[in-house]
Amino acid sequence: MKNPALIPYIYLLLALVLNSCGKSGMRPVDCGDTTTVRQDCNAVYYWKTRFALTCADSAFLRLHDVGRIYLRLFDVDVQTDPLQGGDPFVPVGTAVFDGTMPDSLDVVPVVFITVRAMEKMMDLSAEDYYAGRIVTRILNMADYHGLGPVREVQLDCDWTESTQQAFYRLCGEARRLLDERRVMLSATIRLHQLRQDPPPVDRGVLMLYNTGAVTLPGTGNSIIDVDDVRRYLGGKPVRYALPLDFAYPTYGWGVWFRGREFMGLVHHTDYGDATRYVPDGDGMLRVRCEHVLDGHLLRVGDRIRPESSPFASVLSVKRMVDDAFQDQPHSNILYHLDSTNLSKYTPDEIHSLYRR
Repeated sequence: MKNPALIPYIYLLLALVLNSCGKSGMRPVDCGDTTTVRQDCNAVYYWKTRFALTCADSAFLRLHDVGRIYLRLFDVDVQTDPLQGGDPFVPVGTAVFDGTMPDSLDVVPVVFITVRAMEKMMDLSAEDYYAGRIVTRILNMADYHGLGPVREVQLDCDWTESTQQAFYRLCGEARRLLDERRVMLSATIRLHQLRQDPPPVDRGVLMLYNTGAVTLPGTGNSIIDVDDVRRYLGGKPVRYALPLDFAYPTYGWGVWFRGREFMGLVHHTDYGDATRYVPDGDGMLRVRCEHVLDGHLLRVGDRIRPESSPFASVLSVKRMVDDAFQDQPHSNILYHLDSTNLSKYTPDEIHSLYRR
């Protein structure tokens, strides 16, 4: 085995898998009654289009006492086919459920809203109307798929200076509608957004990933860079007028370039095949032969920048967060539940990231 540190992790997962596969229940983890006081607990994002917990997923949840899952249900985007007509907005990538959600998990449905969707809502002055549509669809899906009781809903949008007020109006109306049902509303917060007034929600999740410029060839690691985070959090306590939880990355990908042009992301992390990839300096790889990867045609001479979430970097960022926000109560969230990526960390490393 190439990495001896993985041995204890694999044995622990194997033991849990043997005890949990085929069982519908899991050992309950007490996240508290969030209809009154929301308690902190270990949490994880689930960001796949198809929901189906594998045995390895269930073992990870049990081993690390994960009590809350942030579950992406769909994206909101703009209708791009003029022949479709009707509503200018469409739900994209709606989650398909091939398995049931364990009763022990507190589920937070998440919806991602694209910036161009926010721009269109702003043009139509339709934020209030679509807040109702989004909330209704979330709660209907949660009820249909047995995700309840839903105590919190999350809106994820990388709003810009020009769309900030539109997103805030959307949040305000969504919060009013959810408050009638005693459901909290949270929103994701990017590091650069800490300098702005917070959106009108009950909580925020500070995203400690995607900190760099992914589309630039000269970027070292766009997923997580300690120096990028230090510019926002280093040196003094941070005060933000909203309770925050903190999300840390555990994923990797390949950033694909043709010349200096950004072509896209490939969700592939193993580039050890020397017949296809050779080192090309500055942490880049050059494509040696034309082939298809994740549905993309890579040509000879294209370049790939492999990126990951090294434990040392994530832990350094977590310590920076702990110093900046001091003793603020919070949950730590890992992005996201994927056994291939999570298996690269030992149980002790995962425990260190969850420690509050």
